[in-house]
Amino acid sequence: MKKTLFTLLAMGFMICSCSDEIKETSQIEETVGVIAKTQKVNWIDSKLTETVVNNQKKISHYEFDVKALEELVTTKDVTYVWFDLGLSKENQITFTATGELRATGEIIAQVASKIIKEDTYKADLSIFQSVGNVPLDASKASSHILENTDAYEYITSMKKAYNTFEATLDQDGQRVERFGLDVVVIKRMLATDNIHSLALFLGKNKKQKMTTVFIGKGKKGNLLIDNGTDISTAGRAFDFTDPCPNTCDNCGCPDGSRVWCWEKCPDGSEPKRD
Repeated sequence: MKKTLFTLLAMGFMICSCSDEIKETSQIEETVGVIAKTQKVNWIDSKLTETVVNNQKKISHYEFDVKALEELVTTKDVTYVWFDLGLSKENQITFTATGELRATGEIIAQVASKIIKEDTYKADLSIFQSVGNVPLDASKASSHILENTDAYEYITSMKKAYNTFEATLDQDGQRVERFGLDVVVIKRMLATDNIHSLALFLGKNKKQKMTTVFIGKGKKGNLLIDNGTDISTAGRAFDFTDPCPNTCDNCGCPDGSRVWCWEKCPDGSEPKRD
């Protein structure tokens, strides 16, 4: 009888512990979502003050935990990942990875990034020049690989762009809110050999607009850029994200269907915003 009672108590403890763990994980995810939503609203509605710009000059890049991103991109129904801009209560620009079911825009999960400041991390951008450009193949993931010379130009140009920051952020007359990538591209980034974290650098592209430059980092913080011939695991810089203004996912077609604003309608015509 005592043995049976002990077993029941032990099982009860295990169930409670598991329940508490599930509850705690759920609360963490919910907290990330609430914070991200608040920061996104702040970003949309707030004026870009001198304080915000000066704070941005001190930021090297944003860092995402690889394990957290791996969990995000392997979560059922996540087909697309947005990197949402936000503005924290400290007047710092933030980024949150949002996993969505692209067909409906339903948010499945979110992962926050860590701000890495210039005074604690000096990115060795000379790696782009020493490695140089490398041959690319025609796969979908490779179509988002950025030439090393361009990656270097994008990142260094962004550092000089803060005098015209608002113009750099403009997309179709609105401040850019998010940058999107198909989940297969994120999976390729995370397949980089020896990756420990994923860095998101701000860049200024050839259209003179702000964009994102993603680079894997090693355990010691080194940028994983190499001339490896294995296109599925070699260190590369990634870009060619879909920038999204406020109404980017709200465009209509003549047949009544809805598409992303940068896409074509089923009949080949250009979609229109409401």
